[in-house]
Amino acid sequence: MTTVTEPATQTPVERRRRRPLRVPGQGILLANVALVLVGLLVLDVQIFSKASLSTLTPTIGVMMLMALGQAFIIGTGGIDLSIPSTTTLVGAIVLKQAAGDDGKIVGAVVTALLVCLAIGLVNGLLVEITRLNALVVTLATGQLIAGATRIYRGPVLSISNVPENLSQFARSSFGQVSIILLLALVVAALVAAWFKMTTAGRRLAASSVARPAAEAAGLAASRQRITAWVLGTLVVGIGAVLLAGQIATPDLTLGQPYLLTPIVAVVLGGAALTGGRVRPAATVLGAVFLVVLEHVLRVRGYSSGVSLAFQGLVLGVGLTLVVASKSLRWSLGSSRRGDNHHQDRSSEEPVVDREKQE
Repeated sequence: MTTVTEPATQTPVERRRRRPLRVPGQGILLANVALVLVGLLVLDVQIFSKASLSTLTPTIGVMMLMALGQAFIIGTGGIDLSIPSTTTLVGAIVLKQAAGDDGKIVGAVVTALLVCLAIGLVNGLLVEITRLNALVVTLATGQLIAGATRIYRGPVLSISNVPENLSQFARSSFGQVSIILLLALVVAALVAAWFKMTTAGRRLAASSVARPAAEAAGLAASRQRITAWVLGTLVVGIGAVLLAGQIATPDLTLGQPYLLTPIVAVVLGGAALTGGRVRPAATVLGAVFLVVLEHVLRVRGYSSGVSLAFQGLVLGVGLTLVVASKSLRWSLGSSRRGDNHHQDRSSEEPVVDREKQE
């Protein structure tokens, strides 16, 4: 009786070792490199000069935090249109509660962040429990927050500047890098580690990717998704506090730049507006790309309208590329599975023939 040797199969550990190294957000990373090279070599924009870095690094830091907050929401398949109003309200709270007194900074910041938690909880409950459309809910709550901000702030403020210590902290830097950018990177690293290394983070990611599957697995998907809304709004609140300190005189236009741009940054990071995993590193790179692009256009003398048009174009192209890349990966995966199945069947046929002959 002849002995038939079966083909060796790779263990899961061996397959992981053979898997090629992948850098998070490869596409947007290359886009950032290309943008910097074009700015430096073609358009003659000194991106790394002292004046440029003093402007870019705090702006990038704030945009990172706003985009990370929006990423939590987009991960659930929603979009938060109340971020501009929330940002403006945080600036008003810091301004009015502290009243220019350095001794009241902590109380004012804590109050602002608690309000952000409440806003995130209300939005999350309305979207996840009542199953209302996120766009409609956040558009309505955004208007309510904007009205409440005007009433709370009043027509005339006796104090128009945030406390000096907060302003000095937000404007401080290490070398040419703003403290706001460094804090944003720390927050991004903490979010990434939380999603990857903690049970709560993995449950939240699973509930964001596939709600029916998470509910079937008993993960309390609605509660997890509400948590995403709360955490996302909290991260936005942190960014708004730092922005208020950096601006020093926050007014009713404080949050206006953060309606569309954070959404574009998340999409550039490879996220789908229908929901999915949060990719902090790619989201951060998307925020960097948008801020640097706007800086290059402004230095070259283009108007803000051109910048907005570019953001709309980038959003459309980014969404198209995300959908196309996912379709390509799905088709390639299906073809590989079909090839593997065909190879398995063809390898089994000689064995069956030998057994029949014996």
